[in-house]
Amino acid sequence: MLDIYFLSGKINSLEKKFIDYEKCEKLIECKTIEEFISLLEGTFFKLPAPIRKVEEIFDFFENEKVKLIEEIKKIFEGEFIFFFLLKYDYQNLANLIENKNNYLSYGTTDFYILKDAYLNNNFSKISEILKDAIIKIKSKNKMEEKLLILKNDYYEKIYGISKKISDFINGYVKIEIDFANLNTYLNIKLFEEEIEVKKFIKNGKIKREDFLDEEKLKKSFLSEYKNQLILSEEEIEMARYKILIDYLKYARIKPDGIDKIVSFYLAREFEIENLQRLTISKFYKQDENFFKKIMIKPYQYK
Repeated sequence: MLDIYFLSGKINSLEKKFIDYEKCEKLIECKTIEEFISLLEGTFFKLPAPIRKVEEIFDFFENEKVKLIEEIKKIFEGEFIFFFLLKYDYQNLANLIENKNNYLSYGTTDFYILKDAYLNNNFSKISEILKDAIIKIKSKNKMEEKLLILKNDYYEKIYGISKKISDFINGYVKIEIDFANLNTYLNIKLFEEEIEVKKFIKNGKIKREDFLDEEKLKKSFLSEYKNQLILSEEEIEMARYKILIDYLKYARIKPDGIDKIVSFYLAREFEIENLQRLTISKFYKQDENFFKKIMIKPYQYK
């Protein structure tokens, strides 16, 4: 059972360690990787110094992600674990579909148990959610069909889970669904495939039918998110980060409760991903304009 008031109080204190707007500006303007690392004092990140090769940066942030996931596992249970970690199981299933050797060590289910279920239909040690997903993808022959079914199934499952958590977290998932659909739309256009409603996920803020007409899609996106839609992989990904952080930041002024707690951990993961990109860019001595282009807004209500 979650101790919501204790966790909310703890998070109110820890939120001060997020990188704020002032810190962002200093990180952009600093001249060296050593100065960059020094500026991170007081945040969640204590990068080792000196950094001699980029692999050290990847290792550091991978370890930060593992630590965050372990913290989530200690705090949460039941549907919350699925909410945070199910995406890694689905990524591992995608790797199995594509016959890739790499896998993620964090998820709700051990990779080798998942692999046994996928290859041998041994469902004795996996959840009904994952059993259902495996049965769906094994009913198709083409890899592309399997991957699309897997992707859509994940968002349908996570949407259902989020509804049980709160309206605010459900709203967050609706945004994620829109951007998952945008990526699907981009891939369909790229490979000149037929655009069909059934290829898109239900329950986003943008209607599935709007994806059948590009002009209508752009108008819907502008109306919903007050941003022009630029149909490129890089632009969509950066818009996703910014819009999700803009949404989550309102949890910081919400009363103590589950929205504040869940949003804190979602924002922590975003900050890890963001700072990894920035650290790598500083290591390679990119200029300030490049930093401004790739940096997402801080988790700060302002």
